[in-house]
Amino acid sequence: MSFAWIREPGKKSIVFSLREKTDGNFYFAPFDGQLIQLSISETIIKNCDKWVKSNLKLNSLPEINLNDSHSKSDYLKLVQKALSSCKNNALEKVVLSRTKAHKLGSASPVEMFNKLCDQYPLASIYMILIDGFTLWIGATPECLMELNGNHFRTMSLAATRPINYDGKWGIKEEEEQQLVTRDIVQMLDALGCQNINIGDPKTLAAGPVEHLCSLIEAFHPLKNALKTARSLHPTPAVGGLPRAQSKAFILQHENYNRSFYSGYFGWQKQTRSIFYVNLRCMELGNNGILSYAGAGITPKSKPEDEWNETEEKLKTLHRVITE
Repeated sequence: MSFAWIREPGKKSIVFSLREKTDGNFYFAPFDGQLIQLSISETIIKNCDKWVKSNLKLNSLPEINLNDSHSKSDYLKLVQKALSSCKNNALEKVVLSRTKAHKLGSASPVEMFNKLCDQYPLASIYMILIDGFTLWIGATPECLMELNGNHFRTMSLAATRPINYDGKWGIKEEEEQQLVTRDIVQMLDALGCQNINIGDPKTLAAGPVEHLCSLIEAFHPLKNALKTARSLHPTPAVGGLPRAQSKAFILQHENYNRSFYSGYFGWQKQTRSIFYVNLRCMELGNNGILSYAGAGITPKSKPEDEWNETEEKLKTLHRVITE
């Protein structure tokens, strides 16, 4: 039974019961962009916990490779390699990620979902299961795009530091966020969006860390949400800049398969279409859990700081797995 359990900020959770259909209206895409398309056959708005419990069988999930993708020394070497490419002007930014393996604990997936809802009210919480795939649960701070009629909304999200940090954002973080903003605006302009308005950068809390975020709004003439989402992915917040070169660097050097991490999911309806980036997520198999996190590397990055950033992001998920 394929389904998606979603809790958007400020809203009650809903469950979409999904079935395979080539022209469906629910989408789940891995980092490499190979879209899975399903149809929403039913929307459950009451007793979501009970519905999910009755339709989720952990022992029917595939196994996952229960190994960390990188040791600390491996990750530091990878960051150093990216820094060399940045300093040689081959890249402006590249996001490098890693996984951490966990054994299955006492917390059930439903309990994990509800803990994330309680602990991260400003995030979009999700649980997605597609038949034949592993189970994905996360608390993403990033909306890829939302389209209501012709009104388009997205966000430029970049830079990370511990929550409630005392002081101004550093130059590295401000420049990183400006890179992401510039690229998104250029893409929207190429798609024919008009009256593009960029909000001032604000600090966005996301569990144990916080980010710089600018809301971007525009008039969208095409009303084609899926085409726009596919054009925006991967944003510089999960891939890098230039887009093609940073993605090639990731695929060549990151040395593991991101799968659905840093991909996107969402749904398209006449009244409203919305897509989210698959971040702050974990992958559950019948034998354990992998949690995922990444950090944006720019010429001003320090390898140890980038490792620490991924450690802080992984705490988002470690709390709900172990407590």
